Amino acid sequence: MLNGNDYLKEVQKFTTSQYWSTGVRITAGVMVPTLIFAENDWLITGLPFLWGALFASLTDAPGPIHHRRNGLLASVALNAFTALVTLLLRDHQALLLIEVMVFCFLYSLLGVYGARAGAVGTLALIILLLNLVPSHVPQNSFYVAALIAAGGIWYTLFSLLLYRLRPYRLAEQAIGEMLIAVADFIRARGALYKDGADIRHSFTLVMEEQIKVMKSQDQTRELLFKTRQFVMDASPKSRSLMMIFLDAVDLFEHSISSYQDYGELHKNLDGTGLLNKFYGAILQVAAALEYIGITIQRGATVRRELDLISITSALQDALREHQQSTVDPEVQSSLHALEKTLFNIQNIVNRLHRLVMYTRLQVEINKTDTGKESDKAIVGHPIDWQTFRENLTLQSNDFRHAVRLTLAILVGFSVSAFLSLQHTYWVLLTIVTILKPVYTVSRKRNAQRLLGTLGGAIVATGILFVIRGNTALLVIMILCMLISYSLLRLNYFGFVLFLTIYIVITFHFLYPVDLNTLVKERMLDTLIGSIIAAIASRYVLPTWGRQEIDKNMREMLLANQAFFAATWQFLLNPTSSRHAYKTARQEALVNLTNLSDNFQRILAEPKTLDQSTHIHQFVIANHMLTGHITSLATDKSFNVAVNRQELESLAQAIERELQHAAQLSEKKNKYDLEMEGVAHNPVIANQALNPLSIIYSLVRDIRQITEKVNREN
Repeated sequence: MLNGNDYLKEVQKFTTSQYWSTGVRITAGVMVPTLIFAENDWLITGLPFLWGALFASLTDAPGPIHHRRNGLLASVALNAFTALVTLLLRDHQALLLIEVMVFCFLYSLLGVYGARAGAVGTLALIILLLNLVPSHVPQNSFYVAALIAAGGIWYTLFSLLLYRLRPYRLAEQAIGEMLIAVADFIRARGALYKDGADIRHSFTLVMEEQIKVMKSQDQTRELLFKTRQFVMDASPKSRSLMMIFLDAVDLFEHSISSYQDYGELHKNLDGTGLLNKFYGAILQVAAALEYIGITIQRGATVRRELDLISITSALQDALREHQQSTVDPEVQSSLHALEKTLFNIQNIVNRLHRLVMYTRLQVEINKTDTGKESDKAIVGHPIDWQTFRENLTLQSNDFRHAVRLTLAILVGFSVSAFLSLQHTYWVLLTIVTILKPVYTVSRKRNAQRLLGTLGGAIVATGILFVIRGNTALLVIMILCMLISYSLLRLNYFGFVLFLTIYIVITFHFLYPVDLNTLVKERMLDTLIGSIIAAIASRYVLPTWGRQEIDKNMREMLLANQAFFAATWQFLLNPTSSRHAYKTARQEALVNLTNLSDNFQRILAEPKTLDQSTHIHQFVIANHMLTGHITSLATDKSFNVAVNRQELESLAQAIERELQHAAQLSEKKNKYDLEMEGVAHNPVIANQALNPLSIIYSLVRDIRQITEKVNREN
C-alpha cells in the first residue's frame, strides 16, 4: 500500500514528465485563442481555427525538433486540404462517400512511415469526419480551410517558440523517464530474490518492465542522436545529458546480468534471511535511481548524497557471515553466485554516483564516447513511394489495418444514416480512435472507451447539475482538458474520462440544449461505434500475435547466438571486440523485448495457443540466457585462460545448440547428427559448475522447448 510520501512522489513524477508538459502545451495552445475568441464573440465563427490548433497539437509527439516541425507542417497542410475537399463535396453524397473511403484508406496507410506520420493521417481523418455534417450557418469552404490552416500555424509557432526558450527540457524529461523505467525494471528483477518468490510470475513482471525500458530508451536515443544540438554541441549541458543517457543504457544492460539458477537459489537459501537482505538492498538502489530520474526530469541538479556504500557493505558482511558458517557445497555454490550478484550491485551503485556527478557537471566527458554511440544506426522512416508500394499487400499489417478501418467507417456511416443519428461523426470518431493495427490494443481500447465515456458522462452531468456559474465551469473545463491531454499517451481510460467531461461542458457553452439528450446521444453513438469496431477488429483481416511468434522465436535464437559469439570473442580479445560485443548485446535485448511484447499480446487473444505454456517457458529461458551471457563479460572470477581448450569446446557446443534450435524454429525437423554427439561429450559432461556450463544447460533446455513448440504447431 502506498503511503503519503509515495503518493507525493507519484504526483511529482507525473507533473514533471513530458506527458504533463504536452498537456500544458496543448491546453495553452488551444485555450489562449479560445478565450480571445470568446471575449470578442467570435467563438462560433472561429471554431475551425481552434480545430486546426488542436489537431495539429495532437501530432506534436516528443522527438527531434526537426521531426516535430515537419510533422506539424504536414499536419497543417493535410488538415486544410482535407477540410477543403470535404466541404466542397459535402452536398454530393456519392462523391462524399467516395472521398471518405479513399482518404480513410490512404491516411490509415501513412502509419508505414512511423508513428508521427500515422498520427498526422489519423488527425486529418478526424478533420474529415467532423466536417461531414452540414453546418447550421452558411460557410465558405476556402475560408474554413484557411482558418484550420491558420490555427495549425499558430500552434506550430507556439510550440517552436517554447522549444527555443527551453531547448534541453524535452531531453531532460526523456532521460529522467528512462531512468525511472530502469528503476522499475531493477525492482522487478529484485523481486526474484524475495523469500518464496514466484519465479514465473516475477519473470512476467520483468518482461513487462523491460518492454517499457526499451521503448523509453529508443525514444530517448532518437531524440538525442537525431538532434544536431546534442551531437555537435560542445556545451557542458548537452554533453552531460548525453553521458547520462549512455551510462543509463549500460546500467540497464548490466542489471540484466544473471549468475544463478533462481530455483536452486531459493531451495538453498530461503528462510535464511539473506535473500530478503539482497531484495531490500536492490529496492534501495532502485529508489536511489528513481530519485535521480525524477530530479533530472525536473531539470534540476542532484544535490543529495546517496548513502548506498553502507548498504552494500552491510550486504557484504552478511554474505561473508553465511559463507563462514556453511559447509554444504550446494549452499556454498548459491552463496558464490550471490557474491557475483553483490559485485554487480556495487557496479550499479558506482554508476549511480557517476550519474549524480554528471548532473553537477563535475565529471570530465570524453567526446569520443558519445561519438561512437551516435554512429549507431537509428532506424528511420523515409517518406518515399517505394515504402508505400511495398505495403500494398495483405502481408502488411498496415495494409490490413487500412482495409479494416475503411470497411468499419463505411459500416458506421451507413448505420448512422439508417438510424438518422444527429451526431454521425461521434460514431465514426469512436471507430477511428479504437481501431488499431494490433487486435489486443483495439480490444483494450474498446473497453476503456466505453467505460471512460460512461464515467465521464456521469461526472459531467453531476458537475452541470451542481455548478451553475460559468466561471467555475470554465475552470473545470480547462482543468479537464489539461488532464485529458496529459494522459493521452499514458492512460487511455483516463484520457477518455476527462475528455468526455471536457466535451460535455464545451457543448454546454456552445450549444445550450437539454443535457440529458446530449449525454444519451453521446453514449448511444459511442456504443454503436464500439460494437462496429469490436466486430471489425475481430473478424476483418485480424492481425494475431501468434502469426508472428515463430519469427520472433527464430530471431531471438539467432540474436542470442550472435550475442554469445561476440561475448566469447570479447573474452578472448577484450580490446578489439568491445564494440561488436555491445552491438550484439543491444540487438539481443531488442529481440528479447519484441519476443516478450508479442507473447503478452498472444495471452490476450481470443484463441489461446495450446503451446502457450511452452512459449512462456521459451521466453523465460531466453531472459535467463541473455542475462547469463551478459554476466560472462563482467564475471572477473571466470578465467578463459584456465582450461581454454575445454572451454572452447563447450562454447562451440553452445553455439551449435542455438543454431539447431533456430533451425527447428524454421520447421527444419531433420536432427543434426553432430548435435546428437554433443550431449554425450565427456569434456562437457565433466565440466564443473561454471558460467559456461550453466549457459550450456540453458541452451539445451531452449532447444528442447523449441522442439516441443515445433511439434505442437
